[in-house]
Amino acid sequence: MVPYQSNPRFIGRTRFLQTINAHLLDIAPKRFNHRIALYGMGGIGKTQCALAYVYAKRDVYERIYWITAADQTSLLSGYQKIANSAGLDYMQNKPSVEIAHGILFWLMNQKSWLLVIDNLDDMKVVNGLLPENGPQKHTIITTRNPNTLGIPAEPLEVPLLNIAESIELLETFSSITISPESIEREAAKKIIKELQYLPLAIEQAAAYVRHMTGKYSAYLYEYYQDRRYLHKWLPDENRPYSYSIATAWSMSFKTVQETNPQAISLLRLFAFLNPDGILINFMLAGAAVFPDNLRKLLTNHNIMREALLELEKFSLIKWNRENELITIHRLVQRFVADEMSDEESRLTVTGIIDLCLQAFPEFTTNETRSLCRTYQGQIVEPLLHMKTIHSSNSALIRRRVGIFLREDGKYNDSEQLLSQAAEIYKNFSGPDDPDTLMAMHALALTYEAQGRNADAAGVLEQVLETQRRTLGEEHSDTLMTMHYLAWSYRSLDRTKEAAEMQEKVLEVRRRILGEEHVDTLMTMHQLGWSYGWLGRTKEAPEMQETVLEIRRKILGEEHPDTLAVMHSLVMQYNSLGRQQQAAEIGEKVLEARQRILGQEHPLTLHTMQVLAWSYSYLGRKKEAVEILEKVSEASKRVLGEEHPDTIGVMEALNEILNERVLEYSDMSADEILEKVLELSKRVLGEDHSDIIGVLESFSEILSERLLEYSDIPAAERLEKVLEVSKRVLREEHPDATSVMETLIGILNERLLEYSDVPDAEA
Repeated sequence: MVPYQSNPRFIGRTRFLQTINAHLLDIAPKRFNHRIALYGMGGIGKTQCALAYVYAKRDVYERIYWITAADQTSLLSGYQKIANSAGLDYMQNKPSVEIAHGILFWLMNQKSWLLVIDNLDDMKVVNGLLPENGPQKHTIITTRNPNTLGIPAEPLEVPLLNIAESIELLETFSSITISPESIEREAAKKIIKELQYLPLAIEQAAAYVRHMTGKYSAYLYEYYQDRRYLHKWLPDENRPYSYSIATAWSMSFKTVQETNPQAISLLRLFAFLNPDGILINFMLAGAAVFPDNLRKLLTNHNIMREALLELEKFSLIKWNRENELITIHRLVQRFVADEMSDEESRLTVTGIIDLCLQAFPEFTTNETRSLCRTYQGQIVEPLLHMKTIHSSNSALIRRRVGIFLREDGKYNDSEQLLSQAAEIYKNFSGPDDPDTLMAMHALALTYEAQGRNADAAGVLEQVLETQRRTLGEEHSDTLMTMHYLAWSYRSLDRTKEAAEMQEKVLEVRRRILGEEHVDTLMTMHQLGWSYGWLGRTKEAPEMQETVLEIRRKILGEEHPDTLAVMHSLVMQYNSLGRQQQAAEIGEKVLEARQRILGQEHPLTLHTMQVLAWSYSYLGRKKEAVEILEKVSEASKRVLGEEHPDTIGVMEALNEILNERVLEYSDMSADEILEKVLELSKRVLGEDHSDIIGVLESFSEILSERLLEYSDIPAAERLEKVLEVSKRVLREEHPDATSVMETLIGILNERLLEYSDVPDAEA
């Protein structure tokens, strides 16, 4: 007695049907053996899975019955139909409840049967009206309520489709063949992603394509224009399920609103938060910003749990009680958001912005970093995708989180949030407002962290011009911008300009703030870097040592600023031949950064790289190579292949490999250097100083064993290097001198046949 025909278009889920079978056959202690409840959200395919199992196993059971339990009347009517189907005439004139109990008794005495009870959402409907099950006497219940132990029945969640099954379903119901690698296939993938692998939504979209657009790409365009209409649209044809996805959820929404209106307020909040995991503690941390009714709901555990239970009952959310975490399907989020009025939407989004500001720490310190990392998952996706609210708070939270993300090494998300912040400030407060300039300043620092030094300098120059005009030359904000612009100039090989600007900033900060102010020390630190790059090898470490002594005294050994100057000293000491000191300091910095920031934070990776250089100089080549290989892989993954830091570590690895340590690695020094050279030229430019070391190493390798791969003799290539060195670095710069020494060495090693330069001229 099954009211539906077999569905020839049932797609996939072969493994899930096997799981249903295994659960029905299983015998385990303290379980409701042979009785399972298929649960899941509306449109996920609970009924279709039960139907597919029925037709797959129709020869296994002597009897199969299907009844609905939407309410008690339907359930009792179903048992009446079983009596009629089984020819139990003696029950015909009895009351409905008595017939139901009679059927349950009769089933106990039958050898083999399967009973499907469909659409049971109110558990009270089946109270006392479930059959006793046995090894060949099985019950399948479908419900939106995941708390199936209250039925009672063993729970089995119906999964979403996977990508392949989703594409097959879309293709089958739209009657459009999807060719591999076609534009339509890409559009189909986007549709599936938008609909989040939900069968009913995909089937509905396929029907719209078949009836209306004829193309997936056209459907996708219309979906982006008005998804609310498409979620409600239904074809004029017979379908196994007569509701649209919007109608299915509207019925759940309406029921919840009648039984627990406060739960709807909570659901509207969830519609704009991270669907993959909403921490209850995060909402509690910012609950003070909400109106009284919502604040009381969030802070009263009993009221909140009742509201969550009501939403969970209809699978509108999933509630992980152990981790105090809520998840919600993205399509449910969109439906809830689309059903809100503009005013409801505006108030909700404003409330969430205030929630984020209240909960997310204002500053990142070693003490708050863990909480920032926990809450970033709550905030980043909602901020990136919610409707833009042009308010100071909307911009402020984006700037605050964007700065944290940059400091935590997550540069791409940082860029997006800070770009949004700058745009909102510009529209809300004007282009010359200090908040606008601060957001632009923060964005420039993220550009620099991404290796986009020219973009960073361009933004900072705009900011500086405005600050000089509106704030004056010696305002703290102006000096801060000059400080960071100088660093961008250094990265762009404008080191002399950088040092001159840093010297001006340092003079003003010493005069106004004093020698030990944090800003004064920051400029001294960066000026020390510039002096090092300019070859002023005595002044550079002395300045860094002074900064380190003061920072240790004021900030402590593990403050990020203290670790930064210690890192700088490792590089300075390496260049001065003080490798043992460099290694000792580098190991301390690395241990602290790994513990505080994590193994793959860009600053941790940079410290690993300079420590590897120390080990290499000390003859610990194998350790150096092992470290650099780890850094290379992590840098590619975290920063990308074309980030200057990635290129730098590849160059460093090559140079160490080239010193006869190839036995420690499967990597080819020649292949690495070829790639480094190509990327370096593209990212940094032909004449950047960092190219010098690459070309020099490249020429050395050519001279030893790669001449057969190149038409350019090593000596000629080094002459090109020397020409660039003079132009970029000055003839007396140590790097240019090193190039000349290498050239002389190659010429002396009987390589004159590869060059037209006479020995005397050389």
